[in-house]
This record gives sequence, structure tokens and C-alpha cells, in this order.
Amino acid sequence: MRRRWFLWLALVGALVTSAAEAPKRILFIGNSYTGVNQLPAVFGEILKSAGAGAPVIRACTPGGQTLLQHCTVQPKSLAAIDEGAWDVVVLQGQSQEAAVAEVNERVRADFLAGAQQLCARVRAKSPQARIYFYETWARHPDFWKAKDFNPGVGQDPQEMQARLRKWYAEAAKLCQATAVVPAGDVWELNDREPTPLRLHQKDNSHPEFVGTYLNALVFYRVIYQPKDLNVAYRGKATAAEAARLQGLAARVPLLPR
Repeated sequence: MRRRWFLWLALVGALVTSAAEAPKRILFIGNSYTGVNQLPAVFGEILKSAGAGAPVIRACTPGGQTLLQHCTVQPKSLAAIDEGAWDVVVLQGQSQEAAVAEVNERVRADFLAGAQQLCARVRAKSPQARIYFYETWARHPDFWKAKDFNPGVGQDPQEMQARLRKWYAEAAKLCQATAVVPAGDVWELNDREPTPLRLHQKDNSHPEFVGTYLNALVFYRVIYQPKDLNVAYRGKATAAEAARLQGLAARVPLLPR
């Protein structure tokens, strides 16, 4: 895992956000992995609870959309980007496309093309924006027990997560993005615990609230770089769950100053 964090740090293209540079306007472009449980709203609650401010947070999250589809069939996504004056823009692809990109050249080309087009659009309208790619997570192990599972995503959760990690990192490098938000890697840390929390819904794909809460904590860690994750807000999570999830998110290394 240390090597994975090293790869994440090596891709970072921006300095640590200082308090004076805390973003005032944040835009999420994604799909149901961002929309379920209203991740942007949970993120906002965490920021308020931690005393990190209350930025304007907007989101475009039509279900199942790839990065390229946001450029071609989602005018609302483009209109939101074109508002400009965004300080932070988060980009999240369809849940399987980065994994399938490993073995399917067309999916790979579309994934990277979508990343490039979105980043170019963001920079044209918000030249100072910091762009983050939202690395998602592997399916629950039960996904691979189903007869109709998609083998294109990998043979097990570890292989799927490795592919997600690789191709989100490649997209960030290609686009010279600020950083990858390694939510999926932190889910993998949870899965390695002796008694992991169930972060997936019964569909073995979408997040339960605790999964969304963990993702929001990782966003806070990466974008705001707090030394400690002492967050009072926990939403639907129990106190014990919130403490465990904050401990996991705190394992994401801070950027070197």
C-alpha cells in the first residue's frame, strides 16, 4: 500500500491548499456514485463540522454516464462547467470504464478522451481551477459469485481496484490534473480489516451511507489537507463507524510541503 500512496503523491501537480486558498466554489461532475446519498452534500456537512468553511457546492450526476458522455450528451454538465469561476472541479467516470480500459482499447480511448475534453473545458472557463479525478472502488466480492458478472472488470476485487487505480492515475497524468482522490484505495484498506464494514449496497456496487461518508472524508483529506480528521458530523453512521472511517481516511498521506 505504501507504494500505491507513493504513486498517488507522484502524480500531484499542485501545492497543498492553505487556509487562505480554501475553495469557494466546488463542482462535481459524475453519476450515481457521486449522487447516491448526495456525496457533495455530505462533503459540505463535513466541511462545516470541521470549521473548514461553507463553499458553494454544485453537482451534475446523471446515472451511468461516462466522462465522454458528459461532453457529448449531457448539456447540463457542460453548462455547469461553463458557469466558470470554479475553484475545484471533481471528475468521476462510469463505475466500470476505468477497469474495462485495461482490456478494451475503445473504452480506454473514450475514457482518456473524455478526461481530456472535460479538463480542457474546465480550464477554458475556470483557468485557476484545481481538477481532481475521483477514483472509485471495486465491486463487492459477492459480485464475482454471480453467474452474470462482467469478467471485463477483472477477476476479483483486487484486480478491479488495481485497474481503477492505474487508469485514473493515467487520466490525471495525461491531463495534468491536481490529484487523484483515492477513495477506492481507502475502500480496499477497509476490506483488509479483520472485520470490514459493509460499504456496498446489496447491489454490490453503489455505496451505503457509510461508503459515501468515507468518500467525503477522503475528499476532505485530499483537497483541504487537514492534519487531523476530528469531524463531529457523522450523518447516519454510528459513532463507532464514524471513528473507524475517519481513521481509514486519515491514512491517506498529506502532500509534502
